[in-house]
Amino acid sequence: MILTSFKTEPSAVAMPPQLLSADWTLENYAEVWARSDYPRFFWNSVVISVGSTLLGLAVAVPAAWAMAFVPGRKTKDLLMWMLSTKMMPAVAVMIPLYLLFQRMGLIYTNIGMVLALMLINLPIIIWMLYTYFKEIPGEILEAARMDGAGLWSEIAYVLTPMALPGIASTMLLNIILAWNEAFWTIVLTTTKAAPLSAFIASFSAPQGLFYAKLSAASAMAILPILILGWFRG
Repeated sequence: MILTSFKTEPSAVAMPPQLLSADWTLENYAEVWARSDYPRFFWNSVVISVGSTLLGLAVAVPAAWAMAFVPGRKTKDLLMWMLSTKMMPAVAVMIPLYLLFQRMGLIYTNIGMVLALMLINLPIIIWMLYTYFKEIPGEILEAARMDGAGLWSEIAYVLTPMALPGIASTMLLNIILAWNEAFWTIVLTTTKAAPLSAFIASFSAPQGLFYAKLSAASAMAILPILILGWFRG
């Protein structure tokens, strides 16, 4: 993809395909930047991915704490049920979710996308945090309770600092999942709230695909998340 983004359009579609091209160019990046408002798409992606991640953590941390340290008879069944929702095709709930968001006034908005992606990725966030929390000895939390710590103090000042590496890994994974989401960002948004996945799709045309420009747009879309991944590493 990176190599194709620096090729001219004839070189990009040449058969047989050539790994290296003699006519390197930056015109694809210049045209992609000129034809679209990249900063707006980028900002929408940041808002949607970071917002859905933070909202998901706010719900998942207490839920994972309860499942890890105060399990009930149906905890494992509940975990399996949550995971099973990820096996359902997204198109199966497209129409009801679209109509629900439309009636709530959340369609084509960043708030609606934040809420939708939070709900979609919430099972994964809870599962990952549950796994990390299970590795923390319960005796430490019991000692905090004996010292007078309340429920939220226990979660905020004891559990969260000890599970910080796991929470950071969960945040990174969820940001990547939300950043790369294409189906819901195209169904539930327009240009006003469209993220970089819609930015990439805008460089396809009814008469065919412009592979060089699509590659340039894709490279511009994945660069921020690659930098974030390297920074986290």
